[in-house]
Amino acid sequence: MGKFDDLVFAIPQEFHDWYGFASPRGFFRGTTMMPKAKLYMDFTAVTDELVMEVPHTHHAVDEYLVFTGADLNNFFEFDAEVDVWLGDDPERMELFTLTQPTIIRVPPKLYHCPVNFRRITKPIVFSAVYLDGDWSKINRRVNAEGREEFTYDGAGIRRCVLDRAKECIYCGKCFSAAAKEYLEKAEKEGSNDERIAPYYEMAKLPRTGKYDKYVHPYKPEYHNDPNFLSPRAGFRGTSEMTESRLRYLYDIVRQECTVGELHMHHAVEEYLIFTGADITRFFDFDAEIEVQLGEDPEHMETYTITKPTLIRVPPKMWHGPVAFKRVGAPINFMPFYPSGDYGRVVREPKADGTAAYVYKGTDLPE
Repeated sequence: MGKFDDLVFAIPQEFHDWYGFASPRGFFRGTTMMPKAKLYMDFTAVTDELVMEVPHTHHAVDEYLVFTGADLNNFFEFDAEVDVWLGDDPERMELFTLTQPTIIRVPPKLYHCPVNFRRITKPIVFSAVYLDGDWSKINRRVNAEGREEFTYDGAGIRRCVLDRAKECIYCGKCFSAAAKEYLEKAEKEGSNDERIAPYYEMAKLPRTGKYDKYVHPYKPEYHNDPNFLSPRAGFRGTSEMTESRLRYLYDIVRQECTVGELHMHHAVEEYLIFTGADITRFFDFDAEIEVQLGEDPEHMETYTITKPTLIRVPPKMWHGPVAFKRVGAPINFMPFYPSGDYGRVVREPKADGTAAYVYKGTDLPE
């Protein structure tokens, strides 16, 4: 047993019955899987057309909706059309049609959804990244008297729709039954899905452009490093979206290499995520990786990764470099930093033999 075993989490295979989603999928369910985690996210591949969710908000936490090609080796191959609605008022939402890899920031109290995956020619990734370990949402409805009511839903409190005696385990059976019923009805009657018809009516109203700043297409980053696939993709926080609280990369590792340096973060957690490069086959993981963790640079422990894994790196935890000892097939390495600006502290020797601690960050003056 290692001292930091509780920070290293092998992502389990989650078999499910969700219509239109690849199974098994990877899911990191925050504090239900790792105490003190400040992240809740899935790795879901959408394989068929479907509609999901209703307008809802998050009270005090950012969420990021991620849409990319499912095969991260071909990240920018996005053969799909996805409609997403955003707005301050659930009765006056604005429509965004996505036709390329895109990330959407959903700040607190912004209504978002439904999501209509209206054309899926090739599988795509849909990942909801919630920057807190306890996922929750607030739904709005109008009661029989015409008054608004706001209901709370969250991880650990939802009951099973099919058996109220059980806690919801997100198996997808209730969702799939409803989805198939609507699709069969629409095909039989030749009509559009009445669930989302009102939202397309909203789209006929004049746009304000108020929410455009939250929708960001990923940009290809070409480079000459043979260890990583080019172009790489990522979301570089405030340099690409003002007020963003997230910064991360998709590094597709192609060969054995060692990357990064020994460092720590003063006040921000980091998550190191390792997965297969094709999200439809998330658990095809042919690699061996070594990561070092320690409370000080002189006392580091080595952890070996051979399956999809998430490592939580708390503030002031020394870590790195990451050694890809064996790469049998490309691996997705995601350094995941829940802050809009990236910063790290490294230790450098001084002339007198003592150590100096040097801050390096994207928020420093150029």
